[in-house]
Amino acid sequence: MTDPVTTLSSTDIERVERSARGFSRYRLVALALAGVVGLSVVPFLGVNDSVLLTMSTIFMWIILSSSWNFISGFTGYVDFGHGVFFGVGGYVTGILVAKVGLPFAPTVPIAAVFSAALALLVGYPLLRLRGVYFSIAMLGLFLAARELVLIAKPLTAGAQGLILPSEVDRVFFYYLFFVGAVLVVSFAWWLRRSQFGLSLLAIKDDEYGAEARGVNTTVLKLTVFCLSAAITGAVGACWAYEVTFIDPGIMFRDSFLINVAIMATLGGLGTVWGPVIGSVVFLLVRDTLWANQGSSFLVVFGVFLIVLVLFMPEGIVGTIQRGDRTVLGRLIRRLRHRGSSHVDISHPAGASASVRIVTND
Repeated sequence: MTDPVTTLSSTDIERVERSARGFSRYRLVALALAGVVGLSVVPFLGVNDSVLLTMSTIFMWIILSSSWNFISGFTGYVDFGHGVFFGVGGYVTGILVAKVGLPFAPTVPIAAVFSAALALLVGYPLLRLRGVYFSIAMLGLFLAARELVLIAKPLTAGAQGLILPSEVDRVFFYYLFFVGAVLVVSFAWWLRRSQFGLSLLAIKDDEYGAEARGVNTTVLKLTVFCLSAAITGAVGACWAYEVTFIDPGIMFRDSFLINVAIMATLGGLGTVWGPVIGSVVFLLVRDTLWANQGSSFLVVFGVFLIVLVLFMPEGIVGTIQRGDRTVLGRLIRRLRHRGSSHVDISHPAGASASVRIVTND
C-alpha cells in the first residue's frame, strides 16, 4: 500500500512544531507540580527521621549545586572556592546564636546579606580574571578564609568550634530545605528563559562578543555572583543550626568544592534540571556504594564518574537535550524514535513542503 503524502505549507509545519514543544513543556510542568505535591506530604506518611534526614540532605545539595550552577554553569566562571560562602554563612549564624543570643530565624537573612557583601567585595576584582585564573583565585580565598576562622579564636572559638543551642526538628528542616529547593529551581527555570539568563549564557559562549553587542558583563557577573553567594550563605546558616556544632573543618570542608562541581556537571551545566538530577544521582550512587563496598567504594565511585563523563560530557540533561553529538546521545535519540511515527519533510524548489507520514510497525 502506498504511503499517504500530505502537502503542508512551511507555516503549518512551524505551527505543528510549536504545538509539540508546547505540549512537551506543559507535560514537564505538570510532572514537576505532581512531584512537588507528592514530596510535600512525605512527613505525613509516617516515615522515620532517617528518611527525612536523607531527603532534606538531597534538597540541600540541590540548592547548593543549583546556586553554583548560576555562576559556573551560566557564565562559565568555574568557582572552586564557592564553599567560602557556605562557611561564612554558617559562622555568621553560629556567632549570632551562640555568642549574641539571637534566635535562629533572623540570622538566616543576615548570613545571606553578609555572604553577598563578601561576594561583592571580592567579586569586583576577581571576576576580571578569566578561565583557570579565576578558579585558582577563588580556591585561594577559600583556604585563606578557613585559616582566618582558625586564628580568630575570640570570635569563632577556633578549632574548638561553637555549640549552637538548637533543638533538631527533622520535619522543620525537611520543609525548610524542600521549600528552598523549589524556590531555587523555579528561579533557575525563570533565569533560563529571561533576558538576564540569556545574557549570562552569552558571556559563557563569547564574553568579548557579548561586550561588543553592548552587554554590561561586569554588572551581570557581579549580580549573579552575589545572588549565588547569598543562597549558599543562607544554606550554610540553616545547616549550621541543624548540626548544632560547627568548626572550620566542618564548615570549610574540601569535599564541598568537589561535590557541588560534580553534581552540577553530572546533571548538565547551564540547565535547569541538571543540578537536580545530578545531586540525586550523585548522592544515591555514593551512599549505595558506600553501604555495599565499604572502604573501597571511592574506587568504584571514581570509575563510575569517569565512565559518565566519557559517555555524557554534557551531563545527563545535556545528553538528552543535545546529546546527538555523543555516542550515548545518538543511541538514546534512536531508541526514542524507534517504533514511533516520524515525519519526512522535503522542500522542492518553488513548492510547498511535502510531508510524508511513515509509521513503523
